[in-house]
Amino acid sequence: MVLTRSAAAAAKSTPKEDETETIKPQPEPETKPQNYRYVTEDGVKHILAYRYSGSDASLLYSPNMVEEAPRWVYANAGLSLLFYQILDVADGKQARKTGNSSPLGLLFDHGCDALNVVVSACTFASTIMLGPTYWEYYTGTLALPIINGPNEGLLIMYSIYIVTAIVGPNVWTQPNILFPQLNNNHVFVLITITSAVGQCLFSAVVAIRSMERKAKDGAAALVGITPFIALILLSALWVFWSPSDVFTDHPRLLIWTVGLVFAKMVMHMMLSHMCEEPYWLLRKTFMIQLVVSFLLVAGIVPWGHESSVVQLFFVISLSAYVHMIYFLSTELATILGIRIFKVKQG
Repeated sequence: MVLTRSAAAAAKSTPKEDETETIKPQPEPETKPQNYRYVTEDGVKHILAYRYSGSDASLLYSPNMVEEAPRWVYANAGLSLLFYQILDVADGKQARKTGNSSPLGLLFDHGCDALNVVVSACTFASTIMLGPTYWEYYTGTLALPIINGPNEGLLIMYSIYIVTAIVGPNVWTQPNILFPQLNNNHVFVLITITSAVGQCLFSAVVAIRSMERKAKDGAAALVGITPFIALILLSALWVFWSPSDVFTDHPRLLIWTVGLVFAKMVMHMMLSHMCEEPYWLLRKTFMIQLVVSFLLVAGIVPWGHESSVVQLFFVISLSAYVHMIYFLSTELATILGIRIFKVKQG
């Protein structure tokens, strides 16, 4: 969670002006020479006179997703996600109402949603101390079921943030009431995985049926998700087989690296959907990481410095993502004859 600790320090209460505190003078400690092994006589005097002074300019709470953050951080995460949901629901209606709806807005909407998956994954993993759907391309519409991620999913997430802000994050590392052999965070992960698998299967069925109604090969819908599956599987294998346990050292960096590639692939799919063009499965950025990850996992190439590999992948992913955001937005704005972040007059 990217929040400054200086804000927490500023929030600390100070004594009222009309309140005084009486401090009794303390007797001077005896500083007779002792047979210390490591501290000299002068060192004893300095130790007795020492007063701690320090500052923390870190921008991260819980950098490894296992540390406990202040309660207000979880409350802020919950409220921020709630506002995100409200704005995400309202932006489309506002765009149509003001006549500013466009394919560029659609790309911004789904592109931000894909990027939010990464942000929310990091934040949620930190909260429980655990270290977009693809059918729109094939069906032509985004039909959310009664219970779905953008609504009920976000509701569950920011509710958990608020509860954590009240009771503290340690509740997630306690044994579960129904399954004492598992912690609460482990139970939640199992529930999440089960729900995700069910949702993926449901989405695949919807996409296949839509393709068949259009007299097209339904298997093409399954082929379209193979890059996403390959990315997730190879990333998971890398984490599990990492000799230096790279995920423990760089959890956020690894999630962001994979997440940026994932978000870029989603944007390519949305662009193919809007342009009604074939969705190319193999992208340069994706292929570089896919091949290197495979070589590492297969043992064909020695692991070497894993941290350097992750950092290099992150730079490549970020550069490719920013490149696509800038040039694709500029191209669409030029094609549509609109100005980015400018509302039409009248």
